[in-house]
Amino acid sequence: MEPKKVVIVDDNTLLREGLCLMINADEILQVVAEASDGITAVDTVLGLETPPDLVIMDLSMPKMDGLSAIKEINRQLPDTKILTLTIHDTDDFVLECFESGVSGYCLKDASQDELIKAFHVVMEGKTYISPGIADKVMEGYLEGRKTMKKETTWDTLTQREREVLKLVAEGYSSKEIAELLYISPKTVERHRSNIMNKLDLHNVSELTLFAIDKGLVIQKGR
Repeated sequence: MEPKKVVIVDDNTLLREGLCLMINADEILQVVAEASDGITAVDTVLGLETPPDLVIMDLSMPKMDGLSAIKEINRQLPDTKILTLTIHDTDDFVLECFESGVSGYCLKDASQDELIKAFHVVMEGKTYISPGIADKVMEGYLEGRKTMKKETTWDTLTQREREVLKLVAEGYSSKEIAELLYISPKTVERHRSNIMNKLDLHNVSELTLFAIDKGLVIQKGR
């Protein structure tokens, strides 16, 4: 039996190397590609000759966040399993990932045994959630809530607007953003104006702080 094809997406080189060693030591899994940001991840996954069986995806990455990459990969390759591997353990991250199409959600402090178990569970077509957060998520659903977050201005942003917001906060110019997202600079400016109006923010500094608060950008020095 041919091993299942795996793509690893994380901006931490050391973590990617460790995951590669772990996965390639497993008889039924094989790493076929890696990526260090969301844009490269989408291009890499969609560019493979045959779709991967599993994508292991971080959430906090440069250029395009993991959640945006998850949505795009799931839209174009619905049969490819996606497992989120992240430090984020809050309800809103967990639920938004599952709503976007992931099959598993695992925390980065998991043991090697738990990670391998998560990979296998997802590949079997089942859902995996790290034990540390599973009870919290289940409790929310049992209380009859569809989601665990209140409707905010953040929820009014489109997926493209969130992508533009992230890149603005990372210091990219409108021209650079246009090149990264394959849209025109004028379209970037329109998105930027819409973002500021929806969030009632008035300059790049405020946009950056908002993006950091939402986990789109990792604050320097942390």
